[in-house]
Amino acid sequence: MKRSITYISILILFIGTLLSCKQVIDLKPESAITADGSLKNESAAQAAIIGCYDGVQDLPRSLLLWGEARADVYGPSDLSITETLQLINGNVNADISLSAWGSVYTTINRVNNVLKYVPAIPDFAAKERILGEAYFLRALLYFYLVRTFENVPLLTAPYYSTTQNYFPKQATPAEVYALVLSDLLAAESRVPDTYAALTDTRGRATKGAVRALLADYYMWKKQYQETLDITDKIVTGTPANYTLVAGADYGSIFLAKNTTESIFELQFSNGNNENGNTVVSFFLPIGQTSPTSYPGGSWLVCPSEKLKAAFEPGDLRKSATYTNTGSPSAPWRDVNKDYGTKYLGTLIGSQRYFDSNYILYRLADIILLRAEAYNELTQTNNAITELNKIRTRAGLNGTTAATQADVRVAIENERLKELAFEGKRYFDLVRSGRYATVTGNTNPDWVRWPIASSELLINTNLVQNHGY
Repeated sequence: MKRSITYISILILFIGTLLSCKQVIDLKPESAITADGSLKNESAAQAAIIGCYDGVQDLPRSLLLWGEARADVYGPSDLSITETLQLINGNVNADISLSAWGSVYTTINRVNNVLKYVPAIPDFAAKERILGEAYFLRALLYFYLVRTFENVPLLTAPYYSTTQNYFPKQATPAEVYALVLSDLLAAESRVPDTYAALTDTRGRATKGAVRALLADYYMWKKQYQETLDITDKIVTGTPANYTLVAGADYGSIFLAKNTTESIFELQFSNGNNENGNTVVSFFLPIGQTSPTSYPGGSWLVCPSEKLKAAFEPGDLRKSATYTNTGSPSAPWRDVNKDYGTKYLGTLIGSQRYFDSNYILYRLADIILLRAEAYNELTQTNNAITELNKIRTRAGLNGTTAATQADVRVAIENERLKELAFEGKRYFDLVRSGRYATVTGNTNPDWVRWPIASSELLINTNLVQNHGY
């Protein structure tokens, strides 16, 4: 069962009802009871912030595909459906289900509830930390929304009254990015470096997680010195002691959960197979149905030919990124099919649990961002040093790239191999301005997603993005 973070109680169900599971632009208050009537003590505040994490745990497939589809990581499988083919070839339309953002705004509504009412609760030990966690989660969700859709509503107060505007217009991207930065700066001073439990240190907002998101933000804004300054605090002297996993154990990053390399990952457990990490089924092939039942996934994509060709001989990451069902194919149904292996779930007997954690930030990502920042600041020798940390861990020789232009491409290609199936590639290529060059998708409108047609029908104040 997801929700491995502790102390969820009946109170969560009550608060969840108040916050509603409807799309934010379709919210209708169902009673005169408002959240301020329940968020009056520490227990309620603790339950409310867990409800925010719970909302994010419903989103890994959206976060993955917004950040990685429409690029060059996926190829079609025998079971790819129309929507999946759109994600692979980049030509996404407004009717694709992934363009719907209601679940994200539902979680933002929960976060806004915490930020509105927790400050009024009499002081308790965890108060500032809870507020910091809420600021971090709101920044994370808006950062995904604005990079994906560019033009999105900016909601900073919870919905609980009939006097509120339930049909908000879109904010400018600059306004959304400003909130992301201010929320992250508000979070950094409030959250701890570590928690008592490892699952909390890797699965809740920490200084490392906030700084990793800040690094991502600064790179997006091309603030390279700020990127180096904030990542210095991640790679040196942190009580969380982030270290790269040994190359031979690369696969453990995704199988063992919460390794030394992990900075922030969404937590799932195998107590209940329902409502697990749906990313698992996206990559896994279908299991055998006879002579014994062996569940697998829906196998909607394969690794692309470009991704497979990118791995050099001896790269220790290759088999932990994708593999083949083989011939014969047992325990899989189909012979000789490639599939992603970063999200295998847990197999106990004949039952597969979709309990792989979804990693949002890990140290290798940060090191490669540092390499990129150094290179853009014309400190190319430093960039090569950072790049080679990742190549050495992968069992490879150092890069042969030497010029700034060549090192830029080498870092881009290393991120493709290191971070495949982790929701980074599309954002990387859009951020660098190389999306069209690398993918061949030259339509300039494809550097943003369409606003879902279902959202436009609900809220007539929304304006569709150009070209859709």
